[in-house]
Amino acid sequence: MVQAALRAAANAPGYPTVRGTPGLREAVAAWFDRRRGVPGLDPQDIMPTVGSKELVAWLPFLLGLKAGDVVVRPTVAYPTYDIGATFAGAEHIAADDLDELDAATRARVRLVWVNSPANPTGSVRDAESLRRIVRQARELGAVVVSDECYAELGWGEWDVQRGGTPVPSILDPLVAEGSHEGLLAVYSLSKQSNLAGYRAAFVAGDAAIMANLVNSRKHAGMIVPYPVQEAMRVALGDDAHVQAQKDLYRGRRERIVPALERFGLTIHESRAGLYLWATAGEATWDTVGGSRTAGSSSARGCSTVMPAMDSSGSR
Repeated sequence: MVQAALRAAANAPGYPTVRGTPGLREAVAAWFDRRRGVPGLDPQDIMPTVGSKELVAWLPFLLGLKAGDVVVRPTVAYPTYDIGATFAGAEHIAADDLDELDAATRARVRLVWVNSPANPTGSVRDAESLRRIVRQARELGAVVVSDECYAELGWGEWDVQRGGTPVPSILDPLVAEGSHEGLLAVYSLSKQSNLAGYRAAFVAGDAAIMANLVNSRKHAGMIVPYPVQEAMRVALGDDAHVQAQKDLYRGRRERIVPALERFGLTIHESRAGLYLWATAGEATWDTVGGSRTAGSSSARGCSTVMPAMDSSGSR
């Protein structure tokens, strides 16, 4: 279905729009309403991106951050958050709550990254946790950007197909409390639709920030090709293939979890996403080096990431 949409849109000699076609932005808005509990999102406040990784890397620079400014990211996190701060000349600090920072540092915070479901730990922030960090950031005048690329891949209490609660978005009314001011949500089709090779993602939220991003990205040439925009539009309108893809991940997860536990690993968090965050109670290199035998145990050690599927890390 998605490949057919790409082929049908292949005759695209003209420049695509940075903001995205009206059809794509309307599909994103409908998806937010249907899948993420975010009704009434204005299509004007949505923009496709060339995968989510480029946005993560360049957003601090595009927001005008500079030396002396602080970017806060989760304590265990995808490395590109730090790279983005470095590109802008800003300082990056790891913290899961802004109250962990001293007053002088808090005053310099301009951008807060939230990653829920988290890569690689698989932890999930509930609506109350997200609302707390939104309130903290707004007191400081900082922007909160939520990387939500694994939101469709919740397990256990977050597995909606098994009676769980949907993973909340930063734009959810229960979180945003009536306004998207200072808030951006980032999402990718790489996982839910297996489209990593298409570089298909989008960002949505604060109207003023979005308008500035569209203008900056236009001059920088950060534009999603029209055929990919059409493929995204079609993919976002179909839930059946997303369910099929999740079922594949679930089957792999259900097979690998007992195998890892028999090997002696203890799985922590891992409540969503593609990875299992686990430890054998020893140095990770000892674990992956094969020094362990099935069923053995140790007293202490560090954690390791065990992928539930092959992944290049592209977002």
